[in-house]
Amino acid sequence: MALALRRTSQASCSTSASASRGAWTVGRKHAPIICQAAKQEPAASPALRHLAAGLLAVSSAAALALTAAPLDASAVSGGGGVSESLAGKDLSGRDLRKFKLTKANLRKTNFSGANLEGVSLFGSLSEGAIFRGANLRNADLESGNYEFADFTDAVMEGAFVNNAQFVKVTITGSDWTDVVLRKDIQKELCAIADGVNPTTGVATRDSLLCP
Repeated sequence: MALALRRTSQASCSTSASASRGAWTVGRKHAPIICQAAKQEPAASPALRHLAAGLLAVSSAAALALTAAPLDASAVSGGGGVSESLAGKDLSGRDLRKFKLTKANLRKTNFSGANLEGVSLFGSLSEGAIFRGANLRNADLESGNYEFADFTDAVMEGAFVNNAQFVKVTITGSDWTDVVLRKDIQKELCAIADGVNPTTGVATRDSLLCP
């Protein structure tokens, strides 16, 4: 049997009634066996491989960021207001001058001896908060609720207290120098004022301009 090679290539073979270009045939009178060149998938270029690896790394980092635990609010300083409650926290003796406590929940929070000079506590919920010996110079306490708060020995010099509520507070030894008060609030505070501030040496009644 004669063998005629028309073209050589790696191929997969099948029987067909007609030959085609790019194939070789065996036999003359029998149906030819057609062997067509096998198709090979092109290999991915190095650039595509690097791109795929980069996308995988980015997606992994994003998934990790979503599962990361949020920072505790007590560790946050500067920027916006506190998003989590600080109620009942012990922040005594802390330097909080970079904090922004606007409208924060400060119920029964302990600020004893803390430095809150110039800090905004605007609109805060500070019922029962403890400010013993705290530095509140030029702090913004406006529109806050300080019912049952303890301001013993606190320095309030120059603080802003417009629309703040000071119901049943303790102010022994606190210094209210240069704090602008409504007449009715001044009268209520003078009714309970006593002591001398250990830091400034100013008597509480004198700082409130009590008659």
